Amino acid sequence: MDERYELRRYCQDNLGDVISAIGKDPEREFIIGDEAKRVIYADRLRNSASYVCYFGDIFCGYIRAVIDDGMALYISELFVKPEFRNRKIGQRLIEILKENHRPHTVYVLSDEDLYYEKKGYKRIGSVFEIEDASTG
Repeated sequence: MDERYELRRYCQDNLGDVISAIGKDPEREFIIGDEAKRVIYADRLRNSASYVCYFGDIFCGYIRAVIDDGMALYISELFVKPEFRNRKIGQRLIEILKENHRPHTVYVLSDEDLYYEKKGYKRIGSVFEIEDASTG
């Protein structure tokens, strides 16, 4: 990934960029039109393991993972804007999540199975385990 891409921990200042990006996704547009849902969603982003990616001032994507009992993280959302896909941004967001939450096991709750299969992650029942690059 180009070094001009910056990955960092999500903060409240990023909410507008996240909402704007996902609002263009038909599967997530329900959040945009409902103020109560936006407030709940903002709280979930803040209280999860969430990271964002920017190219200069341009928002590229984000990841959000739920921490269960301190033993595992579950990626519930990985979103890269269509014009920034195929640039390894999603992969790098997964890596920064893992790097900052060692030794937790990271799993994916997703309906995008082909993406995770292509990356070689191990399917365990209905989730994928994100293994370290050195092991998988």
